[in-house]
Amino acid sequence: ANTKNVLEATTKPNLYEKLESLQHRLSLCEKALAEYLETKRLAFPRFYFVSSADLLDILSKGTQPRQVTRHLTKLFDNIADLQFQDNKEKSTNIALGMYSKEKEYVPFHAECECIGQVETWLQQLEETMCKTVHRHIMEAIAAYEEKPRE
Repeated sequence: ANTKNVLEATTKPNLYEKLESLQHRLSLCEKALAEYLETKRLAFPRFYFVSSADLLDILSKGTQPRQVTRHLTKLFDNIADLQFQDNKEKSTNIALGMYSKEKEYVPFHAECECIGQVETWLQQLEETMCKTVHRHIMEAIAAYEEKPRE
């Protein structure tokens, strides 16, 4: 930065060796990061649907579920947001229901605590979603048989 002349800056002694060393260390970091992201993807396979940049964002904000919700549409089909329990004293990470892209709301049959490692609570969220949808389908089947049709 101090040398403004390109020829002078690029002909400094040992510059090539320094750049090669930096390139080698960068490739080691990239390899380690790719291996780390792969372990997270194996832990929660839906992470394969997001880019590495998005996955890094999810992992860095994993303890803040409200921040992770912006990535839900990439992880789940038509789940755009979550309804969290509101507590006036402090922010809680308990999900009470889910919103679709069309702003349709489906309450969960049981609360879903979004705490711990992000892949753990996302797995729990997925199970809660499936159980909720299953329960609503069973209720709809029962209501279909009971209600008269004209």
